[in-house]
This record gives sequence, structure tokens and C-alpha cells, in this order.
Amino acid sequence: MKKITFSIILLLSVTVSSIAQRKYDEIVTTENAVQDLVQNEITGVIVFKEGGTVKGLDPETKKVIWTLTKDDFGTLSSKDVLKDPDFGNLFKEKRDLSSVPGSPYVEAYINSKYLIINTDSGKIVYNSSKESFWVFQSDFIPETNEYLLTLKKDGEMAIALLDMATGEIKWNTTVDKAKSLISFSTKASSLTNKAKINGNTVYYLLYGKLYSFDKENGKLNWKADEDYTRFYETQNDKNIVVVNSAGLLSTKEYINVLSTEDGKSIWKESIKTKYVVYLEDWGTKLLIAHDSGFNFFDLKTGEKIWKKDARGSGLKRVIPIDQDFLYVAENEMMLINKDGEKLWKKFIEISDDKEDPIYYLGKVGEKVMYLTGTYGNMVDYKTGVKLWKRNIKFEKSRPVLPTYDEATNSYLVYNDEKLYKFDPSINDKPEPFAKVNIKREKELNSIEQFPWGVVLSGPLEVMGVNMDGTVKYHFTYNQPGETGRRLIKSAAIVGSIGLGVGAVASDIKGADLTMTYRDADGNMRTSVAKGDQTNKDQAKAYAGGAVALGVVAAKFNTRFNAMKQNRDFSYIFAKADTGEKVLVKVSKAEGKEVDKIIFTNNKPLYEIDPATQNIFYVSDKSIQIFNKK
Repeated sequence: MKKITFSIILLLSVTVSSIAQRKYDEIVTTENAVQDLVQNEITGVIVFKEGGTVKGLDPETKKVIWTLTKDDFGTLSSKDVLKDPDFGNLFKEKRDLSSVPGSPYVEAYINSKYLIINTDSGKIVYNSSKESFWVFQSDFIPETNEYLLTLKKDGEMAIALLDMATGEIKWNTTVDKAKSLISFSTKASSLTNKAKINGNTVYYLLYGKLYSFDKENGKLNWKADEDYTRFYETQNDKNIVVVNSAGLLSTKEYINVLSTEDGKSIWKESIKTKYVVYLEDWGTKLLIAHDSGFNFFDLKTGEKIWKKDARGSGLKRVIPIDQDFLYVAENEMMLINKDGEKLWKKFIEISDDKEDPIYYLGKVGEKVMYLTGTYGNMVDYKTGVKLWKRNIKFEKSRPVLPTYDEATNSYLVYNDEKLYKFDPSINDKPEPFAKVNIKREKELNSIEQFPWGVVLSGPLEVMGVNMDGTVKYHFTYNQPGETGRRLIKSAAIVGSIGLGVGAVASDIKGADLTMTYRDADGNMRTSVAKGDQTNKDQAKAYAGGAVALGVVAAKFNTRFNAMKQNRDFSYIFAKADTGEKVLVKVSKAEGKEVDKIIFTNNKPLYEIDPATQNIFYVSDKSIQIFNKK
């Protein structure tokens, strides 16, 4: 699951400011240096490790509300675990503390133990000290308040189900011999090992091997014959769509369908292609888009339903619109219906180069708008005719960033120090309404709409531009010390990444492929694929299950809503004119530096509470608290 975080923008320089730098408002002193600090996104509790203790700090009262010591952690019972050479490597890779997304829990790796702590109460829900194995990977399952754990013991790997209500292991099933030290990496496992619970069945993809377990007792139902890299459950619960990348460096992929009864293929042969682009489950048929084209395939037989694949050599993107499909092949786009019939007379060229990124492609009213590395234009949805006789020509070596203006149903687009307004009602390409002097243009990553205009921001500067084209404000900054400093939650840009950056990432072949679900009539259903839910969907689900998780729903909802307000401020770690290291808080709406906080080190460890805007900063043997200003 994805972390819900606030926006922190790391900027590398600072101009003279009239806002006075200040020191902390309150302080929590500790006996030892604070080694790690995280904030749980649901309870808001600040959890920190100092010496041999873990403590919870209430974000509103700023008081320590619980403390865990070695007496609570217990001792490691198995000498075999300590002798395992991989055991030490695991603890080197793991952070001391990690907040579990969408839950009130924090995981802790301390004194050679793996702990799960309920931050609301400070209760240790699970403690590995009583086990003779060690936990290599963990997957929280919010729907059932359970954990699926990947274990290593005596040279073997196992899967276990942990009941968070009791803290007991329900079952523990050995699945395979342990992997080599090279394969045994928490970083690699997070990309390859995926777990999903579907009713009474647990599906787990572990280093390419797909397993099915009975959720109640852990009995292994089956182990698939072939290796796979991804899997997707079908809505009939009888099949699993699998994708296999043939080898580490191979460009080939194979698509197949398995039976959930025995894990065997139900198709005579796999679909072989360079890469898979898009998947849809229509109940009795699958829409599969891949490098060589796309078509509906009969779910049971794998036979093609259309007479001919939609043209798709070099297929890059498929966008469902109602029951039509807008897609890009090479550097051209076409619209087809669910029967594979073209709805436009000819393909529309949308870029000069087939490798150009697509920054935006979608329906705006009755128009289709495209923004690529080279062109921007609008096309009539019904006819496929370009609305503007001439494309806007973008400078492809510089970022293209769009933002949507809901009030006027138009897009504001930035490129090459120019801002454009894409209005569906105009008859020809627009001229830029603003020309601005961005100092480090290639590093821009965000464009945000405000009632008065647009805010552009990146790792070095923040600029506000009025709709009349005048610059409202422009801040540039210098960074103290070395780069690559550590930010809590790795949240350097989450929440303020521009649409352009996100769109470029989605063009990476095979990246974050999910499956869309429809009913027999072709109407969209809620996806059941792991990781598909947005934070908003998760909010509703977790708030509904808050009693089971031991969290007050109202408290969670308040904090979740606060998370969405990160667009209002940029937090910038910078070097002041005096040489001091400061965290600068910039109001994007007002264009003002509203706060400057003195830090003393080049790699600050801190949390910014999104609900209160208070800042918790680690300074040796203390946590300095700066109240909202």
C-alpha cells in the first residue's frame, strides 16, 4: 500500500528574507540521542527510538504517552537466528521504525527483534522474540486486520498469517528453500513479492513462484508450474491472469490464465509479446493490450474475439472512455469501440518521435486533448478532426506541466518558460499568456492552480504567476551541505508532483500494470487489484473498519483530510544569508515566507504534522517542537 503523506519540497537555495528565524517553542529531552522518528498517519502519534527504548508522543499535547523498554521487548530465544548471516544484513537494510500505511501500526526493528506496535495504545501487538524464525517481509491486510509474514528459518522460507486482534500466528507454512544472499534483499522483495487475500484464499507471489493457500489453516492448495512476475484475480474467482517476464534482461513477456482450483493453465498457449500495456476483465472475456496490438480474448479458451487486432505496433497507452478505447501506437492515436471498430477515419499524429513522453491524453468535454514532448492540440471526439490547424510546438528538452482549471474546463500548460491556456472553445492554437524566467527549469516538478493564477515549483525555486501574465512572486534558494539528505517517510515530493511527471512515469513499459474490472455490459466496476485504491477510497474503508483496528474513525478522518492540504505550503531546507541552516515554510497562495526554523545539521530528521502543521525535529538528545506559525 501506498503511504499517505504530506508534501515536502527540498529546495537547494535561499534568498534574503524579512521573516525572522526562530527557535523551538517546546522540547522533549531524552537520555540518549534520538536515532529514528516517524509519525503514524492515522493516529498522528510521533514514534521515536532513543537508546534501548521506543516512545510515543502525542502530537497535540506534546507529551510522551507510552514507553517501551527492553523489558517489553523480551529476549531472542533462538541461537540459530543470531547465527544466520542473512539476519544481520536484514537489520542493516531496515529502518529502525516504519509507519504502516493505512493502519495505526508502526513496525520496529530493535535489539534483533521485529515488533508491531499499536501507536494508539503503545501495545506491542506482535513480538518476534518468542519465535525461532525471523520476519523478512510483512504485508498488512486492512480488510481483516491481519498480517501476512514472510519468514526464514533453518534455510527455508515460510508464509505465516498473524491475527492482529490476538497477536498470535494462525498458521505457518513452509514453501521453499531460502534464496541466496544476493536474492535476499528487502529492496528486491518489495518489487517481486506480492500478497493478496481473496475470500478464503491467500495468493502469494514469492520470488517468481505463485502459491495458493487456504486462509483458515494455511494448507497449500497449489504451487504454479511456471515462474511469474505479476498476477491478477478475475472477478469470477475461478481464474488468475498471470504475466511472466522471460528472464531478467529479456524484453519478452507471456500472458496466460490459470485455474484457481489447481494453478494449471487453461489456455493452450500463452500470448507472447514485448510487454503488456493494459488489462480489462469483462467477466467472460479479457481485453489485453500489448506491444503488438490488442483484442478481446475468450476467458476460457484464449481465442480472439475480434477478427483482427487493433493496430498497435509499439503500443504505449490505452485509455478507456465509456466503452470506447483511445490508444497510442508509436506516435499516433486512434479511437475504437468495444468491437474493435475505428471511430476516426485516420490516425492522429501526436508527436515527432515515437519515444516522446505523453504528458497528458484524455477527454475534456467533447474534445480529446493531448500534450506530448513535442506537440499540444485538441481533437473533436466524434470525428477525430484537429480543432486547431496548427499544433503547439513544445521544446522537448524541457518539462511540459499541465494543470486543470475546473471553473473554465480548460488546462494551463507550462513549457520552455511559457504558460498557455488550453481552452476547448477556441479555434486555433493559443499564444502564451505569460513568459517567465525560471532559473532551473529542467527541475520543475509541480504546477498548481489557484484562483488568482498558477504556482510553479521544483527542487530549487517557487514562482507564482497571475492570470494576466505578471509574476506575483519568485523565490530561489541555496542548499546547505551535501545533497541526498534523509527526509522522513521519503516524502520529498509526494503530493506536489506535477501531472507531467506522473504521466511520464506511466509510460515506462510494464510499470504499475493493474487490471480494470467491468460487468457483462461493459460498465466499470471497482478494481479489486492490490494497490489500486486511492487514498480517498482507503480512507472510507479504514474509517469503516476503525473499531476493528482500534482507531477512532473521527480522529482518522480529520487527519486524512488534513493530508490533502499539502498544496498550500512548500517546506524548504535551505541556507540563510547568515550561513545558518533553516527550514523555510513558503505559503504558495500568498507568496510569502511565513516561517523559518533553525536546524543545526546537514541531514535533519523531522516530521511535519499535516493536521496541526507543527514540526517535530530531532536534535541529538531531544525533539524540538515548533508550533504552527
